[in-house]
Amino acid sequence: MAIPANNRPPGLDPPRLDPPRRIAAHLLLTAAGERVRRPLVEFASDGRIRSVAQWRDADREPFTVFYAGLLVPDFPTDYRAAFAAVAADRTTPLDRLLPRTPQGVTVLLTGIDYERLLLTDRTTIRRVMP
Repeated sequence: MAIPANNRPPGLDPPRLDPPRRIAAHLLLTAAGERVRRPLVEFASDGRIRSVAQWRDADREPFTVFYAGLLVPDFPTDYRAAFAAVAADRTTPLDRLLPRTPQGVTVLLTGIDYERLLLTDRTTIRRVMP
């Protein structure tokens, strides 16, 4: 039997350890409807949230991507259709308006009214985590 150059028998290579995915944003709307300013969210490889902290200098955090907007975890998997269903409502605050589902996806809303937490005609949605 030939021994590989790394002196390990075949099939015994160490598991690949990917760094955690970290996303910083202006706001996070938790499943409980709480607003977190300057969230630094760490995700597991399957998209679940591992931790939430507040950032000071997001651009200096390792393995971190910054998105300008509102992060919303547990959004329905068919996020475009779910967003289209509520997009015309400009009077209900997002913490009461947005649909949520366990094990959904994390989306980013941009172009919202951050002070009153309302949708505007410029609001867009983007999926950022599975």
